[in-house]
Amino acid sequence: MRRCDVRCWPSKRGFMSGTETAVPKTDAAPRRSRVFGLAPRRCHRVCLLVILCLGAVLRCANVTLPPVDYHSWRQTETAALARNYAAEGYRLFYPTVDWRGHTEGYVESELSLYAFTVALLYGVLGFNEAWARLLTILVTAITGYLLAGIAARIWTRRAGLFTALVFTFLSPFSLFFGQAIMGDMTVLLCVTLAVYAGLRWMEQAAQASESPTRGWGWFLLMGGTLAAGGLSKLPALYIAAPLAVLLFLREGWRMVRKPRNWALALVSIGLVAAWYAHAYRLGTQTGLTFGIWGSNKVGNWDLLRDVGFYRALWFNFSRRLLAPQVFVFMGLGLVLPYTRRTEAAPVVWLLSVLAYLLYAGIGVLGQDYYTLALLPPVSLLAGKALNWIYERITIWGWRPTFRYPLAAFALFGLSTFLLLQASVYAGNTAAELFTPSESAWGFWEGGHWIQAATPPDAGLIVVGASPPEGLYFSHRHGLWYEDDALAAVPTADWPYALLLNPYYGDFPTLTDLPVHWRLIGGGQWFLAYDLQQQWPATPTHPLAEVPQWGGQISLLGYDFIPDQLVNGKLYLVLHWRAAAQPEAALVGFVHVWNSQGDFCGQDDHQPLRGRLATETWAPGQIVLDPFEVDVSECGPATEALRVSTGLYRAADITRIPLTSWPNADQLYWFEIAPSTE
Repeated sequence: MRRCDVRCWPSKRGFMSGTETAVPKTDAAPRRSRVFGLAPRRCHRVCLLVILCLGAVLRCANVTLPPVDYHSWRQTETAALARNYAAEGYRLFYPTVDWRGHTEGYVESELSLYAFTVALLYGVLGFNEAWARLLTILVTAITGYLLAGIAARIWTRRAGLFTALVFTFLSPFSLFFGQAIMGDMTVLLCVTLAVYAGLRWMEQAAQASESPTRGWGWFLLMGGTLAAGGLSKLPALYIAAPLAVLLFLREGWRMVRKPRNWALALVSIGLVAAWYAHAYRLGTQTGLTFGIWGSNKVGNWDLLRDVGFYRALWFNFSRRLLAPQVFVFMGLGLVLPYTRRTEAAPVVWLLSVLAYLLYAGIGVLGQDYYTLALLPPVSLLAGKALNWIYERITIWGWRPTFRYPLAAFALFGLSTFLLLQASVYAGNTAAELFTPSESAWGFWEGGHWIQAATPPDAGLIVVGASPPEGLYFSHRHGLWYEDDALAAVPTADWPYALLLNPYYGDFPTLTDLPVHWRLIGGGQWFLAYDLQQQWPATPTHPLAEVPQWGGQISLLGYDFIPDQLVNGKLYLVLHWRAAAQPEAALVGFVHVWNSQGDFCGQDDHQPLRGRLATETWAPGQIVLDPFEVDVSECGPATEALRVSTGLYRAADITRIPLTSWPNADQLYWFEIAPSTE
């Protein structure tokens, strides 16, 4: 009895009886013995390697980018877990978050095997988010390889190539999340490896009469990866459904009487249950949780009666998960004849994921990456369809009757057109996802400002945005608050606060900030406060001779904190004082030149970016206004800079006269020297 490989498969009788009958797989189309000098098996391997390597190269486009692109909040959450693992002793079973307050930071969460592996890379290679992205790229390539192996064992090696092609290139989400700092691709790897191991176990278990221990490695791997998937993401246990189908195809109803199957299931599910019980205890200890239990993301059955819910799902499926054209191939794969019983596994896989997505409807609408779970079974079915199309084209093309070659040509043209359209769509949509978010870049800038301006061990309160971003980019631990009840924020034990997205978000009116918060830095996307300094306070750089414009507004001085450039940007806070109530809306500006007289940059805006207009100021009121000027193109960062400031009317850009020391430009000049440290 010969070993069954990818060119043969057990017959129906063999599955049920435990004996193997080799049934060769044959293609109806003529075959060549060698392609470009390569044997068919080696040619397929080379083609698969090219597909996976090219896909990896495409995903390296943003490999050095910090997590400021799509779903930056979710990426920074995972990245923070990895960084904390590396910094706090690689305690796998004790994940910690940055938004921990005064607790130890233990959080109720999934067991992030991905974050822990990233932490190990940090320990060996040093901290750099590029290692996390490269790990995701590697995981994605391995998943594509395994899917090709599954398709080869169910259908043919050529179907495996088409499956890898769809998975690698025709999904915007695969292109993007295949390099993102998130563990979702690791979950796909686990569930795909479980199915692959199940198929390999079926192949080798058929020969158990010759060797009783044959195939047990694959059997144990199937259970281990089932557990790993559930540990990494609890809903990944949906993969138990296609695994049960494989068991049934191999053993029939006898599967329920075999202790080994029950033992494998109980151990796998037991490991998952033990972890989430432990995670629950961690959450009750610190009060920190990702909402594993009691989440409102699942079980909302009323949502299933809402037509809008299905429209939203279809948008995620056909606009982000896959190019719309791919669903044509998937549908064809579903309706094509089922000639092998193992074809039931991808269909059950698809149905189990759909059931999970319907159960977690609220979560799917809020976190569209949940739909990634559909990608493997859809890729398999589309690969089946593309393989069938290839066979039809090849067979019909050799027929002598004219109508068959014509039909082959039409089928070739249509399928090629759809594939090209799908690839263009997937590439364009993925490019949009790759584009960094302007606000996330701003939060990254604010985090670097905090790192430069505050001590490394300083506690930090972050207000607004998503929980992890401000703390992660600042390399700090602390508290996170949403955008309300700022006056109730306990600041006694916290030296600094970072207000994110203060001008364009829905929160808060800046005049509602607690009066004891002293502004010490900021720009377009963040404001930083020293919570322990007295307010009002004198500027860190007071002006000996106070300039005044139009008898209305004076400049008391400025803060230059930190006393260096941050990412090539100059951050100043000007201390304005209203000598009288201004008559109109005025714009303050800061213009910067280097020592050679070259213009470096400017920042013009109404106070607090228009949120505290000058006509609302009362006589004697002091207003701190942050300015952010990019001077990266003006020579060395340590070079002395000349700064001019003034005011003009917002309505007609007419400059307000400098009444204290009149000059033609109505400017007040001063010089700053950035620190060399």
